[in-house]
Amino acid sequence: MRIRFRLLVKKQLYVPTVLGWLLLLGGLIGLSFVCVNRAYPFLAYENPIDSDVFILEGWVPDYVLDRSLIPFQEGHGRLLLTTGGPLEVGAELASYKTDAELTAARLVKMGLREEQIVAVPSQAVDRDRTYASALAVRKWLETYPGVKRANLVTKGAHARRSFLIFKTVLPTTFELGVFAVPPRDYDPKRWWASSEGFRVVVSEGIAYTYARLIDPRGSVR
Repeated sequence: MRIRFRLLVKKQLYVPTVLGWLLLLGGLIGLSFVCVNRAYPFLAYENPIDSDVFILEGWVPDYVLDRSLIPFQEGHGRLLLTTGGPLEVGAELASYKTDAELTAARLVKMGLREEQIVAVPSQAVDRDRTYASALAVRKWLETYPGVKRANLVTKGAHARRSFLIFKTVLPTTFELGVFAVPPRDYDPKRWWASSEGFRVVVSEGIAYTYARLIDPRGSVR
């Protein structure tokens, strides 16, 4: 009996026809179109609940603060928690050393009463700042067990990841809603048409995927 040793073997290979390639290309273009148009609405997740307590991320710009004041101006707000760690710029010159404290002061200047605001500063971290803020809020809730539900207020495409992280960190019995205030530095409907919109939406999409599949602490802010 003769034994043959072969390094290669002949097999049939099916490849798309011209029509097949066109259909495949059309499908990819259609999928890309759907992803581009649904990316921002997906990331800017909103699901507010009936609550008079609000959690405001302290790094947000003033127009987001304006939006957080509306429930209080309408008489539907009772308490607003501000979050955030040490200031990254100018801390040595500032009277307030954390985003939480600075934002609380900003809200007072904008008309909110001091007794309606609680600054909940987080520890200094190089990364995972949203996670650190959520931990600080959880620790605060341990001293105020009467607070059982709240709405998280944040900016645009950051909303879904912030909601995921806070929901993961806060007690399982805690009810959390979320408001996503639209950005003013780019058009949410055409986010890909500006460098700022492209940077924010793409980075938030990557960070949310990382937080969802690998580590709920996320990888940026």
